[in-house]
Amino acid sequence: MSQNKTLLIIAAILIVLGLLKPDLSSVWKIGSITHPVSNTETYVIDAPTDEALLEKAQSVIKILSASNDSTKKFDCLKLSSLYSDIATLIELDNEDMVIKDTATIKEANGLCGNMLRLNIKDKYPDLAEASRAVIVAAIGDDDVLLDENYRNKAAEAFRSLSWAFYEGSK
Repeated sequence: MSQNKTLLIIAAILIVLGLLKPDLSSVWKIGSITHPVSNTETYVIDAPTDEALLEKAQSVIKILSASNDSTKKFDCLKLSSLYSDIATLIELDNEDMVIKDTATIKEANGLCGNMLRLNIKDKYPDLAEASRAVIVAAIGDDDVLLDENYRNKAAEAFRSLSWAFYEGSK
C-alpha cells in the first residue's frame, strides 16, 4: 500500500512540475544541459559524459531509430521531457524524500510510458530493457537507500535517458 502511495506522490509531483515548469536555474545550477523547446517541455540535448551511460543510452537510440511508427517523434519528445523532469525531481528531493531508494527510481522508470499514456509497449521492442540498463549502469542493480552520490548518479541516468529519447525523436 505504501508503495502505491509513493508512486502516486511521484506522479503528482511530476505532473505539477510538468504543468508549472518553474525556472529553477537561479536556485540550482542546472547549466546548459537542458533546452526549453516550448513553454511546457524541457529536453536534455547534451550527451552523457560517462562512457557507460553513453553506451547504454546509444542502445536506446538504436531501438528508437529502428522504429517507423508515426507517433515516434511525439512519444520520444514526451518521454525526453518526463525523464528530464524526473532528473530534476531526484535532485530536488533532498528535503521531502519522495524518492528514497534505488527501487523507487527503477519503479518510476518503469511507469514513465504509462504515466503519459503513450501505449509504447509493443511499438519499440526491447526499449524497456534498454532504458532499465541505463539506470542500472548508473546506480547498479542492488536496492539501496539514496545518499548524495547515488542521487547524483540517478539524476545523471535520467538525463542520459532524456538525451537518448531526444536523439531518438530525430
